[in-house]
Amino acid sequence: MGLEKSDVQRARDSLIAQSQYPSVDAVRIALGNTGSKSTIHKYLKELEQEQGGAASQNSVSEALQDLVSRLAARLHEEADERIAAKAKEFGELRAGLESGLAQVRAEAAGLRDRLGKETKAHEQARAQLQTETKGRQKAEQQVEHLTERREHVQAELRKAQQALVLKQEDVARLSQEAAKSAAELAHARLAVYDAQRQTRAHEAKLEQMREMELELARAKSAMEAQSGMLAELRSMMDSQRGAARKR
Repeated sequence: MGLEKSDVQRARDSLIAQSQYPSVDAVRIALGNTGSKSTIHKYLKELEQEQGGAASQNSVSEALQDLVSRLAARLHEEADERIAAKAKEFGELRAGLESGLAQVRAEAAGLRDRLGKETKAHEQARAQLQTETKGRQKAEQQVEHLTERREHVQAELRKAQQALVLKQEDVARLSQEAAKSAAELAHARLAVYDAQRQTRAHEAKLEQMREMELELARAKSAMEAQSGMLAELRSMMDSQRGAARKR
């Protein structure tokens, strides 16, 4: 159920009976901190008009007090809205960046592991290629030697030639595998470089988020200082009202 004018009137009359000024804040406190300040202010204005616009002895001070109260309330509302929006934006952006950074780091770790495996396989293929190359050279030397003895060892020569053909096929196969391994190794290195670049980009965004945190803290500090100034102004208004009553 919403706030009624009769509720505001009862709270206002109660404050006046206690020799207290029925400001928006005072009425809202008397109502148990319920109802919007704009609604309370509207009902107070209507009650004042219904009673013929009668002003109290401290009308100037009271008007200033009411203006200060409404200004403070509005400033607090705007500050709370801006801080809440900034906090929400910061939380969402930070969560997204941290999630993206974790994913990039995981991918980078996987690529580094793959790079290690590919490097090991490449080294093994290269070692095997070297072994096969030495075997081919040895077979070629044997062919040359057998060629010199071709008249007495034709059968052995054909056997050695066949072995040489097989060796050459193995060398060709290993060469292809080594080339493929080298290409995969180069691709893996490029992927690791890209992952590192993305990691640096995410870390730069996190640094921007830390700057946003500092900006948010400065905004809160400024609002606290402004609230202090408003409190001092309200105290001065209270003092002026007290002095006016004594006169």
